Amino acid sequence: MVSTISLSDSGSAVRETPLWRMFLFIYGTALAMVLLDVADGVPFVGDVDDRLRELQIRSLMSAQGHWFDLSLPFVSMPEAYVSPWSRLVDLPYVVIAWLSQPWLPTEQALSLAFHIWPPIMLAIFSLLAAAAVRRLMSGLAMSGTAFSLSLALMTMLMSIGVLEFSPGRIDHHNVQIIALMMIFGGLVRWDRLGGLMVGAGAAISTVIGLECLPFVTIVYAGLVACHIAGVGDVRRVIVPASVSMIVVSIVSAVAFLGPIGAFSTQCDAFSAPYIVLLCGFSLMLGTCAALQGRGAHPVVKLLSLAVPGALLLGAAALIFPSCLAGPYGIIDPLSRALWFDRIWQEKSILYFYEGGRYNLLVLLGLTTSFAILALPFPIACLRKGQYGPAIAYLMAAGALVLTLLVTRNIRFPMVFLPIFLPAVVAMYTGSRAVYGRICGLAALGLIALFVLGRFWFPPVHKPFDAIDYMAGLDCKGQDFSALASVPAGRIALPQGLALQVAFAAPPGFSVGAIPFHRASPGMRRMYETFLTSDAVLRRQALAPFDYLAVCAFPYEIDGAQAPLYAALMHGGGWPGLEPVASAAPSDFKLFRIDHAALQ
Repeated sequence: MVSTISLSDSGSAVRETPLWRMFLFIYGTALAMVLLDVADGVPFVGDVDDRLRELQIRSLMSAQGHWFDLSLPFVSMPEAYVSPWSRLVDLPYVVIAWLSQPWLPTEQALSLAFHIWPPIMLAIFSLLAAAAVRRLMSGLAMSGTAFSLSLALMTMLMSIGVLEFSPGRIDHHNVQIIALMMIFGGLVRWDRLGGLMVGAGAAISTVIGLECLPFVTIVYAGLVACHIAGVGDVRRVIVPASVSMIVVSIVSAVAFLGPIGAFSTQCDAFSAPYIVLLCGFSLMLGTCAALQGRGAHPVVKLLSLAVPGALLLGAAALIFPSCLAGPYGIIDPLSRALWFDRIWQEKSILYFYEGGRYNLLVLLGLTTSFAILALPFPIACLRKGQYGPAIAYLMAAGALVLTLLVTRNIRFPMVFLPIFLPAVVAMYTGSRAVYGRICGLAALGLIALFVLGRFWFPPVHKPFDAIDYMAGLDCKGQDFSALASVPAGRIALPQGLALQVAFAAPPGFSVGAIPFHRASPGMRRMYETFLTSDAVLRRQALAPFDYLAVCAFPYEIDGAQAPLYAALMHGGGWPGLEPVASAAPSDFKLFRIDHAALQ
């Protein structure tokens, strides 16, 4: 039986409180954090992904937009850029904008959608979180005041994840968080509905992107282990999870990819390889769980999954050999060295020390120490035969370990580990187990390691070079009127400037590179254009383009490293580049390319 909670100050055991009241408490706290974040107009977690998603949605809603066509006409490398991002994320914004169009112009309707849908998603997330906390509190007692404080602290510790739901944050990470929260909630339920949530959440997270596959793998490894060991009546979770994963995968393929996309091979996005693997493994696991009871020998269960699973993996490797290189195999060596290998989110937490990102280190240190403090709780759940919370903890802890190695995962452990906070507080206040003291000492030791890391890995001052400026500089507040004075065409430019020019340019223009992995062919051309001393290579790189653009700020650029870029940044000219006049003084510089005279 699930205990119910009172948010009133009873000073005694936890009393009965409706789920909606817990939801309102979490949502109110989270919404206050979000509104505080956007008060200064600069969201804490906003990035370039939001801008490209906005352009993708605007392209879909244009007269030339097509639901199954993910090519973006404003990016030409010169090959058309085809987005790997799912229409599942675009759908709510398009629906809200479409419903608002009878009363608002398209521009205002889209702006409304971009600002109201993330807080609505925050409400969905808060409801799932409240339901999970309620389940985890089963059998535990806590005063109303202590529970209220623990809920508030839990929500604040989720800060990086909660801020993914700020108005205007239209990237896909907030939808991924909801999908993973469905898995989390399904695990702590540990019933048929919970199984449906696990399978649907796992499939949805894969439809959105491949970033969450490691967490899904941890969850299913836990379910498989329970099935082989014959514990926890896991069949009532696995069978519905398998059915929902197959159904959601097929429906998503039909709804968001179409017949051509569903049978295509896209190693970095939901497509045929992942549809085959999701449906194939779900069918095998669900069938074995349905047919094999607790009495079946563990070895038989293991072999009945391992043999067909290995055959399926081998067949997938033969049918989709290009995917053996991984989702980033498309990146050419030059773009990998000069762009991908410099991205902070692809590095370990040592980057936070070297870059002086102590605010993130504090949050990560608190989350890691809490993971140790919370360890006795899933152990206690296992002793009581409650396997769902233990698997949910493994998913959250696995996300934390991955974050230490690759910081792009930082939002996930900071969302899911704090969910255990109220139950852990109740457990510690209700007993004085020796494990609590041991974990407390270990957590203090870990915090000390995080602090000592400040001295072991002092900040590294690395002066910016031309490559950094190409990736990081834009032209905020500058005049782009030169674009309106020339015929539409293809623009070669540093990738850091690309999306701003795409927003500012009249219809018909396209940019040659954007800072995303599928645009590496365009980035390679831009590096060859701006960095090379070889005039022949530069002419070949610029052959498909009509214009070249930079934002000419007076930064120190090494002419030996980037001859053309240094010359243009310093306000100079270049043979074969004809300046296009702006209506007002501007650091944005546009040049026509005279290919015959280009040096």
